[in-house]
Amino acid sequence: MNNDVSALEIDAYVDNQLDLSRRFVVETHLSRHPDQAAQVMADLSTRSALQLIVPQPGGASDRMTETAARLRAAAPRPLWRRSLPVVGTLAAAASLALVFLRPSGPPDYIDYAVNSHRIAMMRAAMVSQVETPHYNAREIASNTRIAMPHLPKDWRVTDVQLFPTERGPALVVAVRTNAGEDFSLFALRERSRAPERPDAVREGAESVAYWRRGDISYALTGSIEPQLIDATAEALTRDWS
Repeated sequence: MNNDVSALEIDAYVDNQLDLSRRFVVETHLSRHPDQAAQVMADLSTRSALQLIVPQPGGASDRMTETAARLRAAAPRPLWRRSLPVVGTLAAAASLALVFLRPSGPPDYIDYAVNSHRIAMMRAAMVSQVETPHYNAREIASNTRIAMPHLPKDWRVTDVQLFPTERGPALVVAVRTNAGEDFSLFALRERSRAPERPDAVREGAESVAYWRRGDISYALTGSIEPQLIDATAEALTRDWS
């Protein structure tokens, strides 16, 4: 499924002209881009205000008309400059309301964290790929300005790599616990919308706990259940280098 969403497709979504699968893609996109979602809601609000202003059978009260006019004047300029047809506007508003009722979802950097974890696991399984287990938190902080939490004593570092992203290099530290669990700790110098206390999601075969500390965003990825990796991340946030 193509997950790229264009402004024209968002227009079609507002006009209720997309099939169910594409509506789902657009709604998922908007749930992860609250600024765009807010602009769409402002656009829909403006159209609703216009509907209240236009005389209807039975007529709206003078107070409702006055309120709608104030809303129309105060509404921010929408991102998509066009005249929305009345048909489909209410249906689109109802669908978009579900986007706001749902959790906004994890920040975008989680995709990088999952991909870097999978690459680290592939490197561990390939004899031809030499791993770099040397880990010096102070040296890393000095060169990358990325502070890392203290790792538990029963965690053995198996690989340390810089992972390229569109937002700059991220640090990925792969570890193995005494119990044989493989984790990777991903850190990116970005003030994302991740919470300050860890939250966890399931991404395919992996679970990811994500959080932010100041200007640095973190993700702990592994194959255990989300609630367990969330608890593990909580313990990490209490102990910093």
